[in-house]
Amino acid sequence: MGELGPDTSYPVEVTVACVVVEGDGLAWDDEVVTVSTSPHGVTTPDGLDEFTVRRDQLIR
Repeated sequence: MGELGPDTSYPVEVTVACVVVEGDGLAWDDEVVTVSTSPHGVTTPDGLDEFTVRRDQLIR
């Protein structure tokens, strides 16, 4: 896959390094988890770095 840009058809599947947020009360067997991309310097254009995702979207 090449670089993403204004002519890219969205949504697209990407892999982004993240960590499961500690102390959020969610275990690996729960349906959703909260993850943070801040340790890897990845944020949205408006500065968000925590996201709630389905557990099955994560790769260990």
